[in-house]
Amino acid sequence: MNNLSRRFTIIVAAMACVLIAWKSNDEPTTNAGIEWLDFEAAHAKTVKEKKLMMVDVYTDWCGWCKVMDKETFNHPEVVKFARQNMVMAKMNAESDAKLRFQNREFTQRQLAMSLGVTGYPTVVFFSDKGELITSVSGYIPPDKFLPILEYLHGRHYEKIKFDAFLAARKK
Repeated sequence: MNNLSRRFTIIVAAMACVLIAWKSNDEPTTNAGIEWLDFEAAHAKTVKEKKLMMVDVYTDWCGWCKVMDKETFNHPEVVKFARQNMVMAKMNAESDAKLRFQNREFTQRQLAMSLGVTGYPTVVFFSDKGELITSVSGYIPPDKFLPILEYLHGRHYEKIKFDAFLAARKK
């Protein structure tokens, strides 16, 4: 009986370890440390605070969207830069939820289409006046995403091409 109790205790402890490891692996995708807002709230905040707005356009079925959430939007340097300098929003490109933008009503699906989004993930950037600056499609790892944020936040796009910015940044 003593041997059976010991085996049972070992099995329960092993299962607890597996559950804890599984749960902690799942947490980074749900809490990236970035304050994600809906599109309308983000737009209002970006105008009020005079910050660049970044919109993560995703779909529920998009595997690369999930990878970008977990790896890029959870990366400490990206989180720190975004929290200090930007307003971040998420928008489901297949949602029929309504929103207002530029005095018009759209579904999230319609707005994504009007912004030219054709693949996922796509990150769309707006000025503090709500003007479209650019969009970037596909998965972008943190080390490639941070320079994009710096380039856009610093309005370097008004003066130099991105490649020249990268070259100057490396010096």
